[in-house]
Amino acid sequence: MNWKRLREKILEEVYPESKELEEAEELYQNISNFILEEFGLETHFAGSSGRGTCMTGDKDIDVFVLFPKNTDRRELEEKGLTVGKKVFKEFNGEFEVDYAEHPYTKGEINEHEVEIVPCFDVEPENIRSAVDRSPHHSRWVRENIDDELRKDAVILKKFLKSNGLYGSSLKVEGFSGYLCENLIIEYGGFREVVESAQNWEREKMFDPEGHHEELPEELENKFSEDSLILIDPVDPERNVASVLSEENYARFVHLCWEFSEDPGLDFFEEDEYEYTEFELKKEVEGRGDFIVVDFERPKEVDDLVYPQMRKLMSLLTQKLEKNDFRIYEQGFHSWNGKLRLFFELDEELPKVEELKGPQVFHNAKHLRQFTQKYDNTFVQDDRLVAKTEREYTSAREFLKDFFNQDSQELKESGVPDHLADCMDELSFVDPLSGEEEWLNYLAEKLRV
Repeated sequence: MNWKRLREKILEEVYPESKELEEAEELYQNISNFILEEFGLETHFAGSSGRGTCMTGDKDIDVFVLFPKNTDRRELEEKGLTVGKKVFKEFNGEFEVDYAEHPYTKGEINEHEVEIVPCFDVEPENIRSAVDRSPHHSRWVRENIDDELRKDAVILKKFLKSNGLYGSSLKVEGFSGYLCENLIIEYGGFREVVESAQNWEREKMFDPEGHHEELPEELENKFSEDSLILIDPVDPERNVASVLSEENYARFVHLCWEFSEDPGLDFFEEDEYEYTEFELKKEVEGRGDFIVVDFERPKEVDDLVYPQMRKLMSLLTQKLEKNDFRIYEQGFHSWNGKLRLFFELDEELPKVEELKGPQVFHNAKHLRQFTQKYDNTFVQDDRLVAKTEREYTSAREFLKDFFNQDSQELKESGVPDHLADCMDELSFVDPLSGEEEWLNYLAEKLRV
């Protein structure tokens, strides 16, 4: 199938019809008019819906309430919540209060997911909070995108979403909608993005507005851990792709290569992972040893919990490997107020290990140090070797001892604070125990 026909078929599936866009615009206008009449405040229609780059069915309406730049922060937070609550009451919607840099209201009105977000009405160079950029992002995109590029932005978003790479939360660590739109504008279309991205190097940088002839040292240091750098068109000191993980960047480059080799609709399909309980059980029993640990999830947002869990997994991996336990697979999952982590590894090690020391030739200083440190040394090939007993031969026993510390000791050992406070009732469980959501995660992780 040629690209023109494939593009048409993809758009039939993912691009919203005019009616869907008009309904979102009408609801936004009604909310905006109410806020203006009731509070005298202007608003801005942000997000993918506001820019006309949303996928069909994504009925998200982000209403940014523009407060004068000299408004006190506490007043903005308090009045912002008042505005949001009155909007949901006026339009008979259900809502809850959520928190970013400051609190805001979100909920459902007329089957649309609506967020009422207060922000300061300031120029980009004078932003007072992170959300102040959002209206400027939308304006920049609208000024630089046409209808055909909007369609290609939707195609790119669906391409990423179908492959688990869409979303700028710290849970996903993927591509934001704004990043997708920037890439489409930069290259001039979806196909052009894919053809280029398959050849990207380990590090790639864009500067759409040419803010920097070369990155200042301060920004080089700031972005040193980022694989993809796209200088924000409205903020020269911000990387739009800062959330994107190195692994997801690599997955995207590989995905673009796969698509270029054999383009097809299957790249845009979100298939559920299918397996049987028998297949999963057989896979688990036929592999290495599994250690699975359950504990309570902190009552915090994903953007706090997921980075802390990644830090915990890195800490445990280092400690297990330092004790010579070889890890084959690992991961964690969160659902229904609990956290579960797992390691697939060689659980048991021999009691005795051999430690290789220095070569015996012309090496008196190091030989002396080695023999003073270890008993029972002997020569093997051209080196001195010592036999010593391991402190731990069981990974399970090591982890039990580690988690048996109280919360303060866990924190001192490097466990993030919010997690350490939730480990009082930690338990070791069977890998095949638990609800369907966990089993689905495990099956996909093990590629059953």
